[in-house]
Amino acid sequence: MWGLHSILMGAILAPLLYAQSDSLAVIRFLQKEVRRLTAFRGRGHGTADAARTVRYITQRFRKMGYGVRVDTFPLSVYRLTEARVWVSADGRRWQKLRLGHDFVPAGFSKPIEGRWRVDTSAPQPDAAWLTHMPLSQALRQARQGGAALLLLPQSKLIATVATASIAPSVIYIRDTLPVPAFVKVQLRGRLIQTIGWNVSAHLKGQKSDSAWVIGAHYDHLGRIGRATFWGANDNASGVACLLALADRMKKAPTPPYDVWFVAFGAEELGLVGSQAWVQRPPYPLQRLRGMLNFDLMGFGEKGLAVVGGADQPDFWQRIDSLRKACGWDPPLLLRPNAPNSDHYPFREKGVPALFFYLEGGPGYYHDIYDRPGTLTWVGAYPFLRWMQTLLQMP
Repeated sequence: MWGLHSILMGAILAPLLYAQSDSLAVIRFLQKEVRRLTAFRGRGHGTADAARTVRYITQRFRKMGYGVRVDTFPLSVYRLTEARVWVSADGRRWQKLRLGHDFVPAGFSKPIEGRWRVDTSAPQPDAAWLTHMPLSQALRQARQGGAALLLLPQSKLIATVATASIAPSVIYIRDTLPVPAFVKVQLRGRLIQTIGWNVSAHLKGQKSDSAWVIGAHYDHLGRIGRATFWGANDNASGVACLLALADRMKKAPTPPYDVWFVAFGAEELGLVGSQAWVQRPPYPLQRLRGMLNFDLMGFGEKGLAVVGGADQPDFWQRIDSLRKACGWDPPLLLRPNAPNSDHYPFREKGVPALFFYLEGGPGYYHDIYDRPGTLTWVGAYPFLRWMQTLLQMP
């Protein structure tokens, strides 16, 4: 009797133990990849770190056994190289603000250096204007009033990158700081013409009459002065999931259809890499079954968001039925299509496309706190199981 009981318990526990072991292996894989990707100091556009990132992703795909193509595209980048800010209540004693903690410059801010009094009432020539207006409205009024500099208090400091510079320069400052009477600013930057890269790995299926595209962008904000914007969740996490899925698919039985795994460049500059891919596709766009984009994949405590799920009901329901079959039931947020990640150029070309992101975590985004140790990976394993099931379905 006890022998039969042991056999039955073993039959029940074996799949559970395998799933647990597989889950731990996947999480370790993801953690390792994110550590490696964030070591490239923010993967900023037109930098040696971006080139190193591309070489690394290419090597990872090749080590898995994939044929890889690397396509280039032209890129204009306005890069801020230095940003320093001091504030004073009396013009004599100055406090130096910490980049990333107390302030960040807007990515489009022109080089500027000087000292100004701070006006909070209205923009004045040769003064810094501090206002709580939205950016577009504040810029318009600052230009009309001739303000030399625009200070915008924020509860959360979000850095950006740009393809050009404009005036007036904008400094986002922490809204918990006292309003200063005077400010000194030193911003340095330059416009560079460079190239970006897309890295594509191709998995042949049993039939090549149609294909899936799985994508994630590898670029982030890079560095401003000594401040590094690591981009662990945005989007080293997405690239790690891309690599994990590619690795699993290469070891699995041949899928029914081709799969293209693509690491896109220059998403942060306006979806430049994915636009270049659809303009010169290595596979006919009209034969694509769909494009699935991974961006912000490091959490999952609050569920799964699907951009494009609300306005492609038939496409989404076919994919979602497999999620339910996999037994994964996270809270879902279905959103309409929006130009906020690399799925969008595919939708514009008529390809069904979805952008997935896992919700949760402390909310670090485009800041210096988005580091590998903050990621929890709560939703990554069931998400990747679902994606693998989808790619292996006839």
